Amino acid sequence: MSEPQPGPQVSALINLSNSILSGGNFIQNNQIHNGDLSGFARLLNNVAPNASYDSGHVVDPPKCHPNTRVAIIKTIINWASGTIMDKEMNAKPILWLKGGAGAGKSAIARSVAERGSNEGLLLGTFFFGAGDTTRNHVGGLVATLAYQVCRVFPELREMVTSLIEEDPLVFTRSISVQFTELIIRPLSTILPNHSGTTQIPRLIIIDGLDECSANMDSQRDLLFTLQEVTNSTTLIRFLIFLDDDYSAREDIELYLEDKFQEIKERHIFKHKLPATWPRLEIIWDLANKSSGQFIYASTVVRYIESPRHRPDQRLDAILNLRPPFKDLPFTELDALYRHIISKADDPSTLLNILAFPVLYEAYGPAYFKVTHIEKILQLEEGDVEVILADLHSLVTIASDVDGGLGVRFLHKSLADFLCDSQRAGDLYLNLSTMRVQHAALLISAVSTTFSE
Repeated sequence: MSEPQPGPQVSALINLSNSILSGGNFIQNNQIHNGDLSGFARLLNNVAPNASYDSGHVVDPPKCHPNTRVAIIKTIINWASGTIMDKEMNAKPILWLKGGAGAGKSAIARSVAERGSNEGLLLGTFFFGAGDTTRNHVGGLVATLAYQVCRVFPELREMVTSLIEEDPLVFTRSISVQFTELIIRPLSTILPNHSGTTQIPRLIIIDGLDECSANMDSQRDLLFTLQEVTNSTTLIRFLIFLDDDYSAREDIELYLEDKFQEIKERHIFKHKLPATWPRLEIIWDLANKSSGQFIYASTVVRYIESPRHRPDQRLDAILNLRPPFKDLPFTELDALYRHIISKADDPSTLLNILAFPVLYEAYGPAYFKVTHIEKILQLEEGDVEVILADLHSLVTIASDVDGGLGVRFLHKSLADFLCDSQRAGDLYLNLSTMRVQHAALLISAVSTTFSE
């Protein structure tokens, strides 16, 4: 056996096949061993591996049971591919899916991600998790998505690496800057001329934003960034999953403040507006009526900013402080309400049920308990839940403080719609008539009880 030679020894365990020596620095696997990192290594250091839909960190990740949620998954996939028949929905670059805890949102998200990946539609995913410090904040979001984009389009890896090396502190920049530099910019260089498969990957799925433990400013910044991204490019579509507990009220309030300020600065009749218009309490009231619906807030803004009318007069019409104009303000929202309600099997009984929370909200939840409604309307036990089954996006049956179940509107603007004959048409609730009917039914129910 030969004696060891003097001098530094190179371990046989070091694989030099993918390594080079350059300028005195030993480089292996994209990492410079003098303490400086290459762009791609810096990207990897900021990735949250557990946030991907196919992460091995999640044992038995939730996915939809076979042959369940088929319709909603198909709708989402068709929207992501741009082949959905609903032209209005097809034009929307952001799709929101809300549901209460345990409603199966994450299962749908993972099933959509898996199918989207198989069909060549998926760009990336990020699953927030409140109990995981690597993915309960927005810090690793863009790096994680950029890494996945580089896997979908390997030709972008060199460009992303160079961009990071040009600005090694890019991951300390705002979410908006990171999206622009590391995702939009690279994608815009190849997708317009993409000649691969017929389907162009453009779907990004973000699940559980409500599980982001960062402050509301970070969540708001992310939401506004996603809006900015879709305003600047058609290359990306976002599918966002939220819990019903997540409230967009603050975001809507800020949106309304910004839009009213734009109207005051740019509208053709801005010189006609009072200096204090609109009062802050009016913005609060509009945000409260929106009940988390951006469609309500955006409808209000579009109506008020009409260049053919004074904005303050249009706002007064919305607030019922003056007669409405020929074009009604909530046409789009009313059409949505009418479409959902029209799907019910028994619209007449449905309207009778909806009248309770409208009529008796001021008296407290005891006046529209499910059991009371069923007795007064002479329905069988369980009928209310069955009749309201198709209205889960508008109405919920929730527990009261005393443990009973009550009917609740998810959107305050629904009551306004039902109580306005011009808006509701044949769905109009004449509250005076309803009170008389309820009194007569209550007397009948009590009489029946005593006769027995």
